[in-house]
Amino acid sequence: MPVYSYEAKTKQGAIRKGKMDAVDEEAVTSALREIDVYPISIKQFKETSFNIDLAELRKVTLKDIYIFCREFSYIVSSGMGILRALEILREQTENPRLKKVIINVSDSVQKGESLSSSMMKYKEFPDMLVNMIAVGEASGTLDEVMLRMANFYNNEYKQQQKVKQALTYPMMISIFSIVVVNVLVIKVLPTFTNMSEQNGISASQLPLPTKIVTAFSNFMINYWYVILIAIIAVVILMKRFINGTRSIAFDKYKLTIPLFGPLNKKVVTARFARTFGMLIGTGISVVKSIEISAEIVGNNYVKDILLKTKGEIERGAGIGETLQSREIFPLMLVQMIKIGEESGTIDSVLTKTAEFYDGEVEVATAQLTTMIEPIIIAVLGFVVGFIVISIILPMFQMYSSFSK
Repeated sequence: MPVYSYEAKTKQGAIRKGKMDAVDEEAVTSALREIDVYPISIKQFKETSFNIDLAELRKVTLKDIYIFCREFSYIVSSGMGILRALEILREQTENPRLKKVIINVSDSVQKGESLSSSMMKYKEFPDMLVNMIAVGEASGTLDEVMLRMANFYNNEYKQQQKVKQALTYPMMISIFSIVVVNVLVIKVLPTFTNMSEQNGISASQLPLPTKIVTAFSNFMINYWYVILIAIIAVVILMKRFINGTRSIAFDKYKLTIPLFGPLNKKVVTARFARTFGMLIGTGISVVKSIEISAEIVGNNYVKDILLKTKGEIERGAGIGETLQSREIFPLMLVQMIKIGEESGTIDSVLTKTAEFYDGEVEVATAQLTTMIEPIIIAVLGFVVGFIVISIILPMFQMYSSFSK
């Protein structure tokens, strides 16, 4: 079926652009008029290898989802309808990809579909958000659900940013170190070795450190493409390993790896506590809450174990006892879940537990940064010192030959 690009105007006078699969231009016109949008121009869209939709290149981030939920909640709670809310959000969002999705969702809602079923078609909206919206539509508390989801994604975004900020400085030092080492090896060292040869010092007479660094320098200069290919190959293999069947083993290792393991475990724990507590609090069943939380935690090893616990919980086993036997979460979280089960306040207990682990993540990221910085500086000092020694030793040889 051909694809048509159109430019149309809504009843409010807003210009809308998009694409539509249709038999012909008349079908496009009819489909647009059904949703009270009136076409200005319709052209058949020709797919070529050069047609690149820049909107598709930008991802929808947690921040975008957070803003979407917050503003949607405010608009609906003020008395406006869902369609009007989507229209306002379409105008206000800065992400072109999300803007395009909102237009399509709005069109589907105008045709009679529910908001949740319309959003379900697009991977830009997380499954958890879609499920929560379905609950809100069924209970008539869509504004409250969207506000709760806004707070949830805001906390997730803040946690994500804290980890990124903690690792930014070490990454910058590492990049700077690589640049400095390459300049010394590729530009500076060959100059001194050439001077040594001009002054009668052959390559075989150079000191061992100089020979090692010179060999590395020659390899970098003459076979740089081999290094580039090797780096690309390693990155591709690592991605396949991480995304493949062995990703469970890799994610298990991430929870125990030195330095980063404790931080990863606290992030996963906080994410599970926040997600599971909120889902239970909105009336979603325990099993369904486990399924959604398993997708949210961001660790395939933990996800696999959580999905395996569904059968035990369905047979009547306690959530806390089941999770404790699996030993995937800290004992404190398990004990808090048991307390919540006994008191019937598992949602509020887990919310407080998530706040506690959010604070633990913040402390852990600060400690990690403090530990990584001296390690990087020590490694950089050793590498640069070794290169400097390999440059200075031939100079001493030249001075001694001059004195003789």
